[in-house]
Amino acid sequence: MPVSAWGPTRRLRALRPAGKAAEDNSRGGTSEDEPLGGWLIGELVVRADFDRLRAYDIGTGTVRWTWPVPDRDVLLAVSPDAHDGIALVLHLDDGRTDGGRPRVAAVDLATGSRLWSRDHHGRDLGYFHRSTPHTALSGRRVVSVTDRQVESAAPEDGATLWRSPLPSEAPKVDAWIMCADPVVVVSTERGRRGERRVLVFDDSGNVTASVSLPPPYERVALPAAVVNEMLVAKLIHPDDSPDADERIGGFDLSTGKLRWERRPGLGVHTLLPHRGMLLLLHSFGNGITVLDARDGRAVARRRLRGHGSGSGLLRGAGDRFAVIGPSGSRSPLRVFHWR
Repeated sequence: MPVSAWGPTRRLRALRPAGKAAEDNSRGGTSEDEPLGGWLIGELVVRADFDRLRAYDIGTGTVRWTWPVPDRDVLLAVSPDAHDGIALVLHLDDGRTDGGRPRVAAVDLATGSRLWSRDHHGRDLGYFHRSTPHTALSGRRVVSVTDRQVESAAPEDGATLWRSPLPSEAPKVDAWIMCADPVVVVSTERGRRGERRVLVFDDSGNVTASVSLPPPYERVALPAAVVNEMLVAKLIHPDDSPDADERIGGFDLSTGKLRWERRPGLGVHTLLPHRGMLLLLHSFGNGITVLDARDGRAVARRRLRGHGSGSGLLRGAGDRFAVIGPSGSRSPLRVFHWR
């Protein structure tokens, strides 16, 4: 899609009738029941909730298949992408007093069938936090980080693809994963004045970029994405008031410098790399901004039709975009076509 496709003469239209997808209260869903993930593949939009995956037909809005999470398990994480139409999910019985062991499963998004499932031998389950995850999935790998090393494993059998120690300038403390493809890790040095660093690994486990976060941005947060050799992430400014608009910034991975920052307004819940651009979904799912990640310039802005509620996810494929919102909202699923 050329850059001109984002021009001001283009309009974002809702595809019929996905914008009218019915509110889902089959298990008492509320507006706070946020999606864990989702995918847009072929003529289907698939949303991941804590207890199931469900696929909707774009043309009719009807449910094509449902994959319930096995037994009493709940989803801990899902891959943001689907490699060859296969999504990875991580699930666990959160009611067990002994903790148990999570399982990684592969689900065919075209049919909703589970292709394989295996035990996951990663880090202790107490570290599966959505805001600072120590294990993350992509369509091609399962990544785990400890206080000493980063490990990339094959999804099918858990075989180690590579294992790399955290570099000496970023030892041991407070490491978590920003992205799984490429692998991007945030690590904090020891001591009260230990600086935070962002480390980027290639497919062989070599560090290709080591960025020291400059003051006053000693902290970054999700969402984050890598586009055109730029790491774009939410910035945490110590002087911001609780009700201040969120900031995002772009770090040049070749130099480590913060090249730009901006306040998009109304909050940021998804940063989606798409065809060389960065798509940003605002709070309540009512607006989208297309950014050039190299300089933070807004290439296009659009207001999205339909009712948004709470936060949401943005997923894209070709010239289609799906906004996946809370299951209990009036419009839990909307699909748009940029043309």
